[in-house]
Amino acid sequence: MMPSCLLLVVALLGATLATPAAPARPDVLVILTDQWSPRYVSWDQPQVRTPQLDRIAGEGLIFDACYTPAPVCVPARISLLTGLYPHNHGHAVWGNPNQYHLPPAVAPMFRDIRRAGYTTAQIGKLHWFTGTDWKSEFASLDDYHRALGLDYVLDVSGPVDAATAKDAYAQHLRELGVLDAVAADLRQRYLDWEYEPRASLVKPEDYHDGFVTGAAVDFIRRQPQAKPLCLVVSLHSPHPPLDAPGEFAQMFDPDKLTLPANVPETFQRDGRTLDHAAVRKLLANYLGKIALVDQCVGRLVGALQARGTWDGALVVFTADHGEMMGAHGALTKGRFYEEAARVPLVLRWPGHVKAGRTAALAQMMDIYPTIVEAIGGEVTPGRFAKSLLPVATGRQTAVRELVLSEIGKGTAQRLMARDARFKYWTDEKGECLFDLQDDPLEMHDLAGAPEHRETLHRMRAQLLAQLCSTQVNLADGARSKVQRLREAEAQKAPKGRTP
Repeated sequence: MMPSCLLLVVALLGATLATPAAPARPDVLVILTDQWSPRYVSWDQPQVRTPQLDRIAGEGLIFDACYTPAPVCVPARISLLTGLYPHNHGHAVWGNPNQYHLPPAVAPMFRDIRRAGYTTAQIGKLHWFTGTDWKSEFASLDDYHRALGLDYVLDVSGPVDAATAKDAYAQHLRELGVLDAVAADLRQRYLDWEYEPRASLVKPEDYHDGFVTGAAVDFIRRQPQAKPLCLVVSLHSPHPPLDAPGEFAQMFDPDKLTLPANVPETFQRDGRTLDHAAVRKLLANYLGKIALVDQCVGRLVGALQARGTWDGALVVFTADHGEMMGAHGALTKGRFYEEAARVPLVLRWPGHVKAGRTAALAQMMDIYPTIVEAIGGEVTPGRFAKSLLPVATGRQTAVRELVLSEIGKGTAQRLMARDARFKYWTDEKGECLFDLQDDPLEMHDLAGAPEHRETLHRMRAQLLAQLCSTQVNLADGARSKVQRLREAEAQKAPKGRTP
């Protein structure tokens, strides 16, 4: 008869062999959208139709207080790759420059991920370089991408508004025989008003988000099973123009939509007088574009399921910044109101990240160290982004006491700070203060209220302290000449002897 201890060993070994081991390192999928208002997420707004994202959010942690480092594309996306604030970028990138390329030396996110043994890729809208400024440093775009740590890149910036465009999406439209018509339509939209809600000329499957998603699915299928991947899929929607394609343009009835109380009855914008009926028409198309993104998310999930890695995949859903959509009488981004400065953020990693919602403060750029920590890598020193895993796994309730956002126009820098309750900002017009606990729609500016003077001073001081404590110190880690000489001498000394 077999001894009982040996029987136990055999049983345990059998159980181990029968149960496949979970992947040691998860595949990572980052879904980066553009201009997605945090007001329009299904877990807060039942008008939104996103069943695929609902599933991811239901399995993950929703961050209800995540803020962009800058409420405009380029500086926000740069901060993601650098782990730094816009005021650290070295060139004061507070807006969207016409000629700029992100220096690889200050952008280590993809290199840190690749050093952890991952294949790295970004497909879709990049927008961390503009124009052809990269040619001053690199012989080709491939060289530039490799210097950033990317193994594969497909840049599709979004709609095509020129028949001479040569990117992969333009070539796709050219092969369909519709490039000239699509480019003319998009150009006219930009000239007239990009918020005019009108269906795209192309079918959903040929819309730029559909094209990007197809390219991402193909990329996933090509990857070897033995090596984990980190893929950033950057979709242009729901960014204007409001040209939701096909059925997505008719999915929402404007007359059945409701608007937040901070949308004025009427307001002037872009030479037009807009009332609630007009804004609901804009919103209907905007929500159609959001629904299209959700369909794309479903295709990405299916690709990881086919790869066999979905059950353990780390998924991040976010946006570079938000969209005003009529709030406070405004459209587009570039402001510090919640609609533009706050962004949706969901982390999903089964078995590691707890499901639910958190009010913990976060910055969109925190995604970078969160991923690197999750995959067992090391974050390049000197980053001001913070890993959110301590919150996501339940080890801590918060990793930040204050978040920042900043943007510039001309020589004026506009700055925002938010703590657990209050939001403060300053610009060329003055100061604003809002109590987000009692006034989540930011309808009552408290900056001039005598009873809130102490809070105003405190928030101003916290903003200044945060700016002072988040400066890149190029002398960090430097050693004096005397120290360097002593270290060199110690290297020469025989082992066991002190010089």
